[in-house]
Amino acid sequence: MTVHIQTKVPSISILMPVYNCALYLAEAIDSILNQTFTDFELIVLDDGSTDGSAEIAKSYSDKRIVYHCNEKNLGLANNLNLGLRMAKGKYIARMDGDDISLPERLQTQYDYLESHPNIDLCSCGLQMFGTEDTVWVRESNPEAVKITMMFYSPVLHASSVWRREAFEKHNLYYDQNAFPAEDYDLWARAIFHCRMVNIPQVLYKYRIHGIQVTKTDDRVAQKDREIRINFLRNALPDMDESFYHDFVDKFISANNLSASNIGELKGFYLQLLDANSKQHFFDHALLQNRIAKYYQSYLLRMLQSKLDFSLQLKIMSEMNFRTFIKWLIK
Repeated sequence: MTVHIQTKVPSISILMPVYNCALYLAEAIDSILNQTFTDFELIVLDDGSTDGSAEIAKSYSDKRIVYHCNEKNLGLANNLNLGLRMAKGKYIARMDGDDISLPERLQTQYDYLESHPNIDLCSCGLQMFGTEDTVWVRESNPEAVKITMMFYSPVLHASSVWRREAFEKHNLYYDQNAFPAEDYDLWARAIFHCRMVNIPQVLYKYRIHGIQVTKTDDRVAQKDREIRINFLRNALPDMDESFYHDFVDKFISANNLSASNIGELKGFYLQLLDANSKQHFFDHALLQNRIAKYYQSYLLRMLQSKLDFSLQLKIMSEMNFRTFIKWLIK
């Protein structure tokens, strides 16, 4: 069932997937209706809620709200894809049904994309609240975003806004098979066609509570691993297949990190740089700096374990001055 009243084509289509969010839904919707930017449609995508979410969403008379309820539960990615196909706006914005957008959020992100036509997506910083109070801000340099894609999702999904045309042109939609890392999967495919940034302003409040899929969920770790391997395979396609798996498992994830495999770690580091010097997918100077920081951090971790003197000397010989000073201080 869809309740759709608005006829004017809006500048922004906001996708708000909802599944049993009754406790927080009104606060989330109100935060959108209180935006200083007013040219939007809010598409509330109810994935079969049973807790009164539907009644709350339908209680609003604002003509910018589009309410749709699925006949059966589709899953988050499929639900979002339905919203993408319903959307009319020049830009797509994400918003969760239990979060809060600060009043200047849409205006700030709209202005940024309007004044940066070479950028296809921007997210903003977010403040966690509820059971946590961490602030998350990601890189503002699109080349740094590409490098971060190897390690974790470089874009904050819930606070993201992107050009609908740019994503549709390259058939970029969510994949339900990638759940619960459907956002990371989408960005890892989009990065080959779109430029993405994160603006530093904290304009979004991300609620932490007990019913969310957490990053400790085993499904997240497995999907993240698959996404990293596929991303590297596409970014640097001339490597042996074993390299992608080994680099993700042994260097990025640092599984079984020990002083005895220091040579192997350095080998991965150098192979990656060599491959990029031929493919030129990543900014080489940024890549070298980022990978070196990870390598140095691993050396520091190794030295903090009990080692014989010869292994200590071997590790220290690989350290740069800054890492060595950190070790001395500790």
